[in-house]
Amino acid sequence: MLIPVREGDKTYLVCSRCGYKELLKEGSKYKLESKTSNESKVRTTSVVSSEGEKLRKSEELEQEKENYYEIFLELMSEEEGESS
Repeated sequence: MLIPVREGDKTYLVCSRCGYKELLKEGSKYKLESKTSNESKVRTTSVVSSEGEKLRKSEELEQEKENYYEIFLELMSEEEGESS
């Protein structure tokens, strides 16, 4: 695959594997084209998304619980310090 590379005021098409270099002519256009097989494509569904959302919500809930208990323990230790 030839990749455009600018060197000074000129643009070259350079092969990333072998290093072959070709001067890009003025006014010529190039395009990047890539083909993939159907096996490499990933299909997603709303079921997967909703499971991820439930997981995220449960993780957020766990984080909130941790924060709550940290604050609770801090308050309890302050109260013990004041009553002693």
